[in-house]
Amino acid sequence: MAFVQKSLRMAAVAAVAIAATAAPVIASAGVGYIAYPDLAGNWSATLSGFTGCGSSAMLVSFNLNAAGVGTATLTTHGSCGDSVAAGQTFKVTGLNVNGTGTANLTCGVGCGWNLRLQVSPDRQIMNLIDVDPVNPGNYIAGVAVHY
Repeated sequence: MAFVQKSLRMAAVAAVAIAATAAPVIASAGVGYIAYPDLAGNWSATLSGFTGCGSSAMLVSFNLNAAGVGTATLTTHGSCGDSVAAGQTFKVTGLNVNGTGTANLTCGVGCGWNLRLQVSPDRQIMNLIDVDPVNPGNYIAGVAVHY
């Protein structure tokens, strides 16, 4: 009887050890190389800050293809009034395997932002910010959610 109880305790300890070892593997399943096809699908971003048109709050809805290019609709509320600009382009122009990269978002004729981005390991969130010195007077930042 003592042998059976000892065997059961050893089996329980082994099961706990195996579960503890396997848990980090399961939890990190979303981590790994991030590539353009990972970004394919619908995104919704909120952007705010200062543009060539003053203080603005914006909603950007876009759908990316497997190459990181898509059509966007930009809804703006700001110093220059309210507007909806459909048919804009959101294009990921560079993407590193760790999720850092660059993108461009058009906002009308002669208007656009050069964005730096960071995609979360689970590919569901993307931080966006315009810090390009070539684009003076534009200070926007926000977050996009993949749905």
